[in-house]
Order: sequence, then structure tokens, then C-alpha cells
Amino acid sequence: MVFKSLLKREVKAIIKNPGFLVTLMVIPLFYVSLGTFMNTGIRTTVNQYSGVIGVVDEDNTALSRAFTAYLNDTLNGRVRLATSLSETQDFSTLVVIPRGFSSEALNSTPRLVTYTPLGSLSLTSIGSLPPLLLQGSFNEALRYALAAVKSNTSISFYGNATVCLNPKIVYEGRILDYGKVNTDIGFGLVSTFVVAILMSFTMGFATQASAVEKAEKAFELLLSQPVKRVYIALAKILASIIAAVIMGAVLFGSLFVSVLSMSPPSQSTVQATSVNYPVASQAIDLNTVLYMLVTVVLGTLLSGGLGVIVGGLVSDERTAGIVVTPLMMVMFGLAIIVQFTGLSLNTPTSVVSGLTVAPMPLLLSVSSTIGDYTYFYVALASNLAEVVAVYALAFKVYNSEVVITGLQLRGKT
Repeated sequence: MVFKSLLKREVKAIIKNPGFLVTLMVIPLFYVSLGTFMNTGIRTTVNQYSGVIGVVDEDNTALSRAFTAYLNDTLNGRVRLATSLSETQDFSTLVVIPRGFSSEALNSTPRLVTYTPLGSLSLTSIGSLPPLLLQGSFNEALRYALAAVKSNTSISFYGNATVCLNPKIVYEGRILDYGKVNTDIGFGLVSTFVVAILMSFTMGFATQASAVEKAEKAFELLLSQPVKRVYIALAKILASIIAAVIMGAVLFGSLFVSVLSMSPPSQSTVQATSVNYPVASQAIDLNTVLYMLVTVVLGTLLSGGLGVIVGGLVSDERTAGIVVTPLMMVMFGLAIIVQFTGLSLNTPTSVVSGLTVAPMPLLLSVSSTIGDYTYFYVALASNLAEVVAVYALAFKVYNSEVVITGLQLRGKT
């Protein structure tokens, strides 16, 4: 009976905590929205893959015409003839058959240049680029075309014939190299998770640093010392950032070692790629790396400030954990959302990215890809303004008596 009473008391204490009730409302609403965003990104990719393919035949030979005809048959009539690159936006992908295609097909490996218009750059849109998914259809159409032109040969004779793709991406009116886009956006998406994880660690440590001392009645002794309360807040924030960086280094180092320890596939299972793009274009720009470091610093400073505010306002460490958990989950949720939806280059998106921080690495990568950092600067300015406001509030909380007692969020038990 004693244990039952204790259990009932603890459950009631948690359930009646307003922070717990708010968390129960925030998490479903946020993750239902998350699912909607993910579904939108996936649907956009599916529609793009199943869309109409345009073909510009610059070679205009019997083989290139046969290739176009067989490609149309392979794709169930989804191929349309186009006249120039100006029609790119009318198709999900525009395929250009360059001059010399027939000669290359008869003697070596022919090349195709593809142009795919994208509304956003994301994991799904780049990873599911139609030309890459249609590689098998291009190869099959080439084999049938070669067999048709060489009437005395069987299609099995050309079983190894393949097409080498040179994919281009059309974004914001610019023609971008697939290799650079893939590298930049991949770097941005990985960095998004890095920033989200470091911010979550920092916020958690900063919140607990304040809440635990308050519960242990150590705050009164600390605040009685001849030290400005602002310095106490800054010390907790910086200590939380250092702890988060150490924790992050251990986490990412462990992941890196685990990846290196994986056995590579045998040589026989590795297929030669049929995608061609310059290796030099895959290098990460130094400015991008420097801006990324600035984003990490600002993100951890912001989350540290939010953490000491939460820790200063709550009355105990239990409430601190309940309040800070949904905030950390939102950070991870934002990192997941941009993986599927990407980011549009406009002022509202830039401001939201700056205020939430987690999407900023992807915004930076998109800006680096197109060579225009205007919208990233907007996000950076928004983030700086938010950091200043958060720190002003944090210092105000620490200079008030509420930092000792905490807000009485818990209802009567």
C-alpha cells in the first residue's frame, strides 16, 4: 500500500505539471506537421520522376532518332521532342543528344546531357534526380537503337552498351553542375544535423546547470558571492557549450570510427558509374566552411541562452526536463524537415531559418551553390538579433529573484 501511494503521488505530480501538459500538446502538433512536410517532399519527387521527358536531338541521325523512339516506347509515351534549352521548364527533365552521339555510340560510350529544373534542393530531390533513375531506360533504348540501325545484329550483341550521363540542375534561373550541387547540399544536410545535435546538448546542459543548483539550494550561496549575476549566467552558458562540443566530438568520432570499420564491398560487386562530372567541382568552398563555423557558434550561444532562461524560470530539475525536451525535439524535427523539403530562397524563409538556426547550414549550402549569399546574410542578421534578445532576457532573469525561487508552474498535488 505504501508503494502504491508513492507511485500514485509521483504520477499525479508529473501529470499535473503544466510543463508536461504543454509537452503533450506540442509534440503531436509538431510531428503531424513534420509528416505533412515529408509527404509533400516525397510527392514532389514522385511527380517529377513520372513527368514528361523532353528531348533535343542536336545529332539528328538515324541512330539518334531511333534512340528517341525507343526511349519513348520504354517510358510509355512520356517523351516529347523539344527544340532548345529554353523549354527546360516545360519538362521534368530535358535530354540533349549532342552532336557526335552516333559516332560515339558506334565506337565507344555516347554522352547525354540532361537538364532538370528543381524548385528546391533537398535530399529527396537530388537523390531521386530523374536522369539518374532513368539510367536503365537510356541504356535499353541505346541497345535497341543500335540493333535497329545495324539490322544484321541482335540486341544481345549490344548488351554492354551504356550511356554516360552529364546531369545538370536548373535552379533559380541558373544551370548548376550536379557534382557541385550534390557535394554542397550533402555537406549542408549533414551540417544541419550537427548543428541541431550541438544545440540540443548545449540547451540540455545549460538548463540542468541552473535547475539542479536551484534544487540543491546552491544558488543562494553562489548568488551571495561578490560576482555579477551576468557573469554567472555567461559561465554556465560557456561551460555548457564546452560540454556539448566534447560530447559532440565523442559522438561524431565514434560514428566516424564505426563507418571506417565497416567492410568495403568486394570489387566484383561495385558497378562502374555512368554519371560524369568534374572532380574539381566537388571541393567545399572555404567561405562555406567558415560561415558554417559561425553558424555553429551562434547556434550554441542561442541554445545556451535559452537553456539558462528555462533553468532560471523553472522551480526544479523535473520541470526543467519536461520543458526542455520538446524544445530539443523541435530542433531535430526541423533538421529532418529540410532533408525532405529543402529551402526556398526568399526573405521569409531566410528569417525563419535564422530564428530557428537548424536550417541555416542548408541555406548556406544553397547560397554557396548558386554563388549568392544574400539570403544567408538575412538569416545571419535575424539570428544575431535573436541572440542579443535572448541574452538580454537571460540576464534579466538572472538579475531577478525568480532565478532563486523559480516560477511556480506545478499545480497542487
